[in-house]
Amino acid sequence: MGYTADGPILWPTKPEASQPVNETLAFLSDAMVATASGAEQIRGLRDTPRRTFAFSSLLGRGNQRIADAIRFDIGVRQFLLPIFPDQQWLTATAAAGADGLSCRTNGFDFVAGGQAVLWQDPQTWELVTIDSISADGLALAAPTVNAWGPGNKLMPVRKARLADVPKATWHTDTTLALDVAAIIDEPCDWPAAWPTATTYRGAPVLEWRNEVSDDPTDEYDRLSGTVDTDVGPVFYYDLPRMPFRAQSQNFKLYRRDKHTVFRSMVYMLEGQLATLWVPTWLQDVQLKAALADNATQLHVPWMGYSQFGYLQQNRRDIAIELYDGTRFYRRITGSAESGDEEILQIDAALGVALDPGAVRAIGWLSMCASASDSFQIQHINDADGVAYASLNWRAVKSDV
Repeated sequence: MGYTADGPILWPTKPEASQPVNETLAFLSDAMVATASGAEQIRGLRDTPRRTFAFSSLLGRGNQRIADAIRFDIGVRQFLLPIFPDQQWLTATAAAGADGLSCRTNGFDFVAGGQAVLWQDPQTWELVTIDSISADGLALAAPTVNAWGPGNKLMPVRKARLADVPKATWHTDTTLALDVAAIIDEPCDWPAAWPTATTYRGAPVLEWRNEVSDDPTDEYDRLSGTVDTDVGPVFYYDLPRMPFRAQSQNFKLYRRDKHTVFRSMVYMLEGQLATLWVPTWLQDVQLKAALADNATQLHVPWMGYSQFGYLQQNRRDIAIELYDGTRFYRRITGSAESGDEEILQIDAALGVALDPGAVRAIGWLSMCASASDSFQIQHINDADGVAYASLNWRAVKSDV
């Protein structure tokens, strides 16, 4: 099997192994924010995200001619794009006429009614249509034409179109480097779920810490402005009278289970639509004295909370994280200065005695949404390996 007259066009170039595959999931949100209060109304405009893949390929041994021929002719026509991060080697032989394939399916982009490709090289491959999916394989809508087995790859495929004609760089007269950007041309569903079932004050809590290879950033945005007539004093206004924290967070997706959890969270966020509690992951508050199991007062070094924090929204909830992984979430209900320290009143005791040395971090907890409708996953290997992703969070006004 392979390319035939009037047959389907399978994109022939695999990503260069030394370069990442960048996958983007783009939702679309429409938001209205009340300048007077900071309250917002937001709606999602896409049922599923637009999905794109960008990657580089290095071709030779005659395969550059196939790629160049398709690049020359395809224009805006639809083709089939292998989902390269979901490739796997076959571990069992499927004889010619097989009506099923033994393979892994959990966390892979297989779809009942969709297609997959059995792949040997750019000229030797076979498309199959998936009838149903089980935990250990695929049932096919029609039997295979050829025999396939170990040494061959299996990949899901999606209908796609080129975002632009790929740019080529010829390193030699027979070696072609190609930059490809493809837009998936069909809906891409995925099960939406939060990474954990933990909730606080009726909303989910993110308990996935920063990946620390890149330094996170934060800033405080305000819905402020000025009125300047040029002939009199400038009028400054900040009607909500509150800051909205914006912070970045990096994720390392190691192995397919982490890829799956992150993708499910992205679908749960649905662009900027959904909200959840997000910690700063910083040591914003330092516990100064040991805490009894029934205590509701935190003694901390003076930090200006009573003067500048004073129970403002998104600065009255805290995440207490211990080195053993235990987490507590509490609301500050009052504060007072006492010499060189402050006393923070919390709404409920922790129920366990706590020594300051056991505390990894006490950070502010803000109700947040994604600051963007687009999410990018940088696949360093296939999804059994490593990928990186980042999110920008923005605090929202919350009445909880």
